[in-house]
Amino acid sequence: MKCRARDRGIVFLLVALAAVTAMPSRAQAQAEDQAGARALFTEGKRLMKAGKYADACPKLEAAQKLYSSAGILLNLGDCYEKIGRTASAWARFGEAVSVATRSKRPEDADEAHRRQEALEPALVRLVIRVPSPVPGLVVTRDGASLDEATWGTTLPVDPGDHLLRAEAPGYEPWSTSISITKRGDTLAVKVPKLSAAATVDKIPPEHIQDTPPKPAAHPSGAGHGLALGLLLGGIAVGAGGGALMIVESSRAHTAYQNTDRPAYDATQTPWKLGLVGAIVGGVAGAAGIVLLAVGSGKASDSSGGESTAWIAPGPGGVQIGGTF
Repeated sequence: MKCRARDRGIVFLLVALAAVTAMPSRAQAQAEDQAGARALFTEGKRLMKAGKYADACPKLEAAQKLYSSAGILLNLGDCYEKIGRTASAWARFGEAVSVATRSKRPEDADEAHRRQEALEPALVRLVIRVPSPVPGLVVTRDGASLDEATWGTTLPVDPGDHLLRAEAPGYEPWSTSISITKRGDTLAVKVPKLSAAATVDKIPPEHIQDTPPKPAAHPSGAGHGLALGLLLGGIAVGAGGGALMIVESSRAHTAYQNTDRPAYDATQTPWKLGLVGAIVGGVAGAAGIVLLAVGSGKASDSSGGESTAWIAPGPGGVQIGGTF
């Protein structure tokens, strides 16, 4: 029992020592904040005396964040009123009443209360109604979120332009700009029911296949048959034409040696027909070779091979060749 009592005593002593040690740090921080607030307050007052209210208000705002006092709040409210921010001024005067009352400064409290009442007729007010809220709805005014409890309540706002926006997950957002400037006016705005956002149908995972797409099929059927027909038909016609040219050339040579003019003339027409057949057959065969080569190349691009075809005159007819 003695050990436990001694342990508790040591713990209490350490806690007390830590608290005592931390007190100077907190006191120093508070003193620094008060010093900073006083410097900002002095600068803000100087700017106000110079009529530079737009520059003075941010100084007083910063001072109030560091150290809240009735004097700073009264001057900040006065600065807001000078630049037309009546609702902000009204709110600061109200805060000054509370702070001055807690600080037992009745004169400051009375002054703040008087200034707040004097602003009442000049206030402009806004009421935002939400008759059809959707789940997760967030309503903002000038980027600041409005608590749901404020919906439907008439609230003072600074005169000027304001942006209202409503959004919720799964719904299309809504926004509108309003302007309220006339002294004492109240404006009511109704937020419409948000429309459901358009969704894109997704492919179920079980319908997604990992297999790669199949390559284009090799030309077959009628296309392949046409190429093969041109090649074989061309060879046959070309060979027949070439053979006819050879036969008629031999007959013409014999007739020429025998000085048989009629026989020589009789060979010319068949020889020309053979020439035409050789040319037509060569062209058809070459076309068939090209078609086959192109189809083969598409079917096996990965092989890296090249296909060429050629046709040229040769002894006794037309020669056809190629590399594959």
